[in-house]
Amino acid sequence: MADADLLQFHAFCLTDTGTRIQQYQRALAATVRPGDTVLDLGTGSGILAVLACRAGAREVHAVEASDATQLAELLVGASELADRIHILQVPSSRLTLPERADLIVADIHDTFGLEAGGLATLFDARDRLLKPGGSLIPRAVRLLVAPAEAPRLYQRDIDVWRTTVAGVDLSPLRSLAVNDVHTTRLEPVDLLAAPSSLATVDLQSATTRLLTGEAHAVATRAGTLHGLCGAFVTTLADGIHLSNVPGDSGTTNFAQAFFPVEEPVDVSPGDRIVMGLDTLDGEVSRWRVEVLQADGTARARFEHYTLLSIPLSASRLARQADDYRPTLTPIGAAERALLDRFDGRTSTADLEAWLVEHFGELLPSRREAAAFLRTAIERWG
Repeated sequence: MADADLLQFHAFCLTDTGTRIQQYQRALAATVRPGDTVLDLGTGSGILAVLACRAGAREVHAVEASDATQLAELLVGASELADRIHILQVPSSRLTLPERADLIVADIHDTFGLEAGGLATLFDARDRLLKPGGSLIPRAVRLLVAPAEAPRLYQRDIDVWRTTVAGVDLSPLRSLAVNDVHTTRLEPVDLLAAPSSLATVDLQSATTRLLTGEAHAVATRAGTLHGLCGAFVTTLADGIHLSNVPGDSGTTNFAQAFFPVEEPVDVSPGDRIVMGLDTLDGEVSRWRVEVLQADGTARARFEHYTLLSIPLSASRLARQADDYRPTLTPIGAAERALLDRFDGRTSTADLEAWLVEHFGELLPSRREAAAFLRTAIERWG
């Protein structure tokens, strides 16, 4: 059975995210035509697959890479539509269909638009698995940013690294935290100016995973700038949207993204705040913030990169070089030898015993050998 964390996550998604499911239900009802074939990308619990069938789909391919398929099998199996829904546990990049779909539906949102890698996933499915002229839900994603005052968050996630613990100075780790993207829940009162549009991606036609933009805001009150609040508005279908913008999050109840600045800055009404942000499919981001007084004098300038939030050793960097010549590690050699024995005839008990016999120095116990085997089977068996 699926683990408790997976069940808890989907309980939140199904019951505690505002009217999100109802918005998808409306979008499916407006988009699905009788007899359509639908691809539900990242089906999770399978609820969108059921709703697509109820909207008139002839069949739905419900694709999910994780063990959430166990939840989908139970949920779909209890519905009256189980014979029209095919649940497939496979990464969508490896998926093939007997015929292209008329519609792709995906709910793969995160705090700042789509989840990391979401554009690549959608583009691949759209280009390989959607009929020419087919439809996508969602159709477009708009990213917004606003200057934010968030003292508690800043203390908890950033300045906590200016403290000492048992006489040990934690400050060497602060630079990692200030170059990372954090999760927050802000209200309109926490913003120093209204959210501004940064970039919009048309999912039907876009080809680039790099989203970039610059927005200008004028502070409407005095306060302290701690960073940028990032939010999204997604168009599911005409007139049907999802949003996690502070003060307008009834359709999702999703948290927002928080992009901190190196040092908090006091701002006055009328100060201009320039906000630039580039994100490569949510996997790597860069943000730039400049605070200008009304007369144009710069109060502060900051530039941050998520790449600087990852500790990198010389050996790890060397592996990224074009002239690096990899060799198998002992554990890699063990896995290759094990895969050669995946012949469809040898039992897991025999494979486990073989691992202990031949790789006992690496896997000195049956428990470690069993875990190693289980991982290999999940990936390759």
